[in-house]
Amino acid sequence: MEQPAKDSQNKILLAAIVFVAAIAAAVLFQPRVREALAPELKTAWVGIEVEGSGVAEIGPLEIEAGRRFTLHAVLEGVERNGESVYYTLAPALRFSGDTASGGQPVAADRLRRWDRSRRIIIRWFTVEGVPPYVELTGKKDLEGWGFQELYRSDWPLTWSIPGDVNPSNDSLGNVAKKFGTLRYQVSFELYGLGEEILPGERIRSWGAGDVRSHPDRFPTVYALLPGRLAPASRVFGLSQLVPLSGSPPEIGQEVAGLAAKRLAYSRTTVIRDQLRAAGKRFEDLVWTRADLVEETSRWGGAQGDAYPGDLVRVGERMVVLYEDRGKPGALDYDDLCFDYALGTAVRRLGDVFTGDGVVELASLGPQG
Repeated sequence: MEQPAKDSQNKILLAAIVFVAAIAAAVLFQPRVREALAPELKTAWVGIEVEGSGVAEIGPLEIEAGRRFTLHAVLEGVERNGESVYYTLAPALRFSGDTASGGQPVAADRLRRWDRSRRIIIRWFTVEGVPPYVELTGKKDLEGWGFQELYRSDWPLTWSIPGDVNPSNDSLGNVAKKFGTLRYQVSFELYGLGEEILPGERIRSWGAGDVRSHPDRFPTVYALLPGRLAPASRVFGLSQLVPLSGSPPEIGQEVAGLAAKRLAYSRTTVIRDQLRAAGKRFEDLVWTRADLVEETSRWGGAQGDAYPGDLVRVGERMVVLYEDRGKPGALDYDDLCFDYALGTAVRRLGDVFTGDGVVELASLGPQG
């Protein structure tokens, strides 16, 4: 009689072992099963939400200098039915200028918070022209210039971060400015089971190789100063390409083409854009003497006075007036300008015009 009882106990023990093993397997494999059934991760995007808009735009945005904006990381996945979902903290999402969506917002039920088992680290990059200043004698010099992805180690490793337009590649010390052009990239590093040290997968948004092929769709912020200063302020953050005397004509034409796409600029193109925005031609400008020592020229208020965006020159050295920072109302050496010699910088007039020569002012007139 003892044998049947013993067999019964063995069956109970075996059943308990199988039950515990099933529970353990379910616990162990549930994340993997959920991950296998989850949307397949496809690509990454950068959304740009201007303060007060409530919508993150995937594409370029032109905003007023100083206006706050947020960069949102977006990770796109594709469900089994072929529809896309977007993991992000953005309140709403829209693809700007995208022909597929027609600029319409992404449906709210397509937006998700990341709730999957894989751990994510998010890294932010800016995509900038390198080097920022290039003198061109031939095509080889232009081929040595291009876009690079620059890791922003000073930016948080989070889904959403405060945006700014200060480039990483700024050798002239234009720190903490609130105007200019900057392009952005986000990278997702995904860690699963057994991938605690190195990520099992990296997914990045458009980068350096995509700027020229998608200039009108690349996530970019153009933060512009008001009025006449808009064209002159836009080029901060872009590379300055300088065709030297004797360079082939096609070099200048290619630089002009890059400037038209807002990818780079030359001093000629920025002054041209400054004049076009004011409805002026260079040959029609009236140059008047501006004595910075005697302070005979004034800021604003009357015809011929100096305004932000006007041109000042000594010989071939030409700058764009920016701010009255010296004696209030007087045009003097302590006032600020945009200088495009050897790179883009904000400088004192006294730091630009240090030698002999007649200082001349060409007024473009107040903003109409």
